[in-house]
Amino acid sequence: MTRPQTLADRREYLEAGLRDLACGGCDAHVLVKKGSPHQTSVQWTGRAVRQCAEFAARVALGEATPLVDTCTTLRDTIEQAARDGRLTIHEPAHEPPPGEP
Repeated sequence: MTRPQTLADRREYLEAGLRDLACGGCDAHVLVKKGSPHQTSVQWTGRAVRQCAEFAARVALGEATPLVDTCTTLRDTIEQAARDGRLTIHEPAHEPPPGEP
């Protein structure tokens, strides 16, 4: 059995702070979290991968999508969102485990 705090920690690590962001080039929607000024997590959906023009161009050249490390247009969109305050650094919640002060 998994402790409730362990499940809460897992949710915090994997899901907390994720924000929907549309690519400025193709309008593909991904989930993005800034963990620090230099760390960004991006969760792609199958739909976003299919909609991304840069991914499509690279697949047409024979590259497999799991090997495409980034979309430069999306990266630029993320950087702009961080600069203009639409995407902020996520500060994780630090709550004591149940039963501890």
